Amino acid sequence: MIRRVKSLIKSKLATGGAENKKSGFDIIGDIHGYHKELVDLLSSMDYKKEDGVWKHPSRTAVFVGDLVSRGPDSRSVLKIVHDMVENGSAYAILGNHELNMIGYFTLDKKGKPCYQPPPSNILQLERIRAQYAKNVELLQSYVKWLRTLPFYLELDSFRVVHAYWNDSNLKLISETITEGRLSKKMIKEIFKGKTEFAQAVKQTTRGIELSLPDNLVIKDAKNVPRTNFRIKWWQEPSGKTFRELGFGNRFLLPNYTVPEQILFPFDIYDTSKAALFFGHYCLGTDPKIVAPNLCCVDGCVAGNGTLLAYRWNGENTLSDANIAIAPITL
Repeated sequence: MIRRVKSLIKSKLATGGAENKKSGFDIIGDIHGYHKELVDLLSSMDYKKEDGVWKHPSRTAVFVGDLVSRGPDSRSVLKIVHDMVENGSAYAILGNHELNMIGYFTLDKKGKPCYQPPPSNILQLERIRAQYAKNVELLQSYVKWLRTLPFYLELDSFRVVHAYWNDSNLKLISETITEGRLSKKMIKEIFKGKTEFAQAVKQTTRGIELSLPDNLVIKDAKNVPRTNFRIKWWQEPSGKTFRELGFGNRFLLPNYTVPEQILFPFDIYDTSKAALFFGHYCLGTDPKIVAPNLCCVDGCVAGNGTLLAYRWNGENTLSDANIAIAPITL
């Protein structure tokens, strides 16, 4: 069984002790169960396995969530990340795929999952279950551990979130989760999606999405009609075209102005704020540094892209030179 520790919803580095020996952080993007790529990336950044745990003599890894699903080996990825976090060589936050895993494998009083996913998500989650076919207790231990992970981090002079940083949302999340873990009641509340807390969690792990106008019919590459689209939450939306405002969508948006009536107020993360790293948006070959203080580290490894990390060394203005990519091996 996995040893569980209490995790803070808002974490800050200790000011003394061994932590002061760390000189930098490596913020690692969405892994989605791609174990080999994670090992290759860690190795390329000079992390080494000591007593079964990946460590760096002077740096700390930070995982932005979406550790699981889609890829072939979520179990091995979870083991690496769990062991690194528990041994002080990494931090990790929750992504939407960890939430799906928590909701599906946490049972209510009637023995039913707290989250009833759509068919596509069930398939992904059942593939994860199959990886623990001979050790169901281990799966449940990982799920309980995931429930202790935070939704965001503030480490030194930078921040980490899965999909969208909003001070009000994160304050509400911190005030709601007071015992250092998601309760079953909270998990149900999140997936029902009707409360302010549920909406705060949704935006934090899925970003800001706008509904498409009823008269605009868009289908993705799989010919599935889309009803909403993700946006650049660090830019003022008024006056922009759908294509200018859209971000990380897997379908082509039209190049005409977004109607004001589909916009709603949200906090814009401007360049006056601390450096922020996030994942979620499956960028592939698109630029990863989207503003001087903003970097998306999701290289879309689950979509024929790459697993990558940003190697932060204290700089205020982020640089492409600090992006590390997992080596491609044939």
